[in-house]
Amino acid sequence: MSSAHEVGRPHKRSELELVFITRQVEKGWTDCLAVARNATVDAWNRLTTAPTIEDERLYRLRAELASGTYDCKTFDRYQYKVVLPASMWV
Repeated sequence: MSSAHEVGRPHKRSELELVFITRQVEKGWTDCLAVARNATVDAWNRLTTAPTIEDERLYRLRAELASGTYDCKTFDRYQYKVVLPASMWV
């Protein structure tokens, strides 16, 4: 019998791809998964399907942080607030 392998999450063609552009961002994402897995999965779902629809959790950054360049392209920058479970506040 062969060893088990993790099945990666399939993506719809309409979903966007998330990439880590720095090691620090990758570590922050890993830390979020460790502390608040469900909220981080919710963030993933939102950021890959509706990354520019603003609400109380997702909003565009302002001033010098409003845009950034990656791979010679300029992008608007948004921030998504991951909400920790109430049990983490104790």
